[in-house]
Amino acid sequence: MKKVMYGFAMAAVVAMASCGNATQQTKVDSDSTVTVQADVDEQVSKEAIVAQVEKIYERLNEMNENGELDLQQLEQEFCTSYYLSMKERIAQYDKDAQGDMCFMGDEGYHWLLDLVPPFSVEQVTVDMLSQDQAQVQVRLISTGVGKVVDDEDEYTAGTTMILLLEDGEWKVNNWLDPEAYDEDGYLGMLETYVKENDIPKM
Repeated sequence: MKKVMYGFAMAAVVAMASCGNATQQTKVDSDSTVTVQADVDEQVSKEAIVAQVEKIYERLNEMNENGELDLQQLEQEFCTSYYLSMKERIAQYDKDAQGDMCFMGDEGYHWLLDLVPPFSVEQVTVDMLSQDQAQVQVRLISTGVGKVVDDEDEYTAGTTMILLLEDGEWKVNNWLDPEAYDEDGYLGMLETYVKENDIPKM
């Protein structure tokens, strides 16, 4: 009788061990699935960002071709609500300003990079900072009048953008350029001006 009971006990141990291994394998498979899905989601986001950047410059080229290069309209279409709110606050504050007593901005440099449109997007490199934020390096080629064909530096330029996912669409929130702005980028210039002048929220 003791031998029979011992046999039952051994069978139970083996069965429990087998179940444990099956549970562990299921967990590993589950983790692998999550990792693969995360990689797929990131790739989809990167492709959407590249498409959005190309769309921005297609729109800029369209405006230029029609003789209506409206950079404010371009920002309305492709920038975040936060960025636009900062621009609007400054515009309201400066509407009665005289001379150089207002925010001068960068005179459209963050869009044009001192190049002559139309532009061709040569390269877009995306670095995902989070699920809804990305740092994007863009290299442009000027195909417009004024480029110097024998000097590449005269008709190519690059910029770094910060894009945020807003209402299901990637929008530009900032431009980074150590030669043009401080470490907080162009948006940092807006924020500093608002803070220094104590401009109220709208």
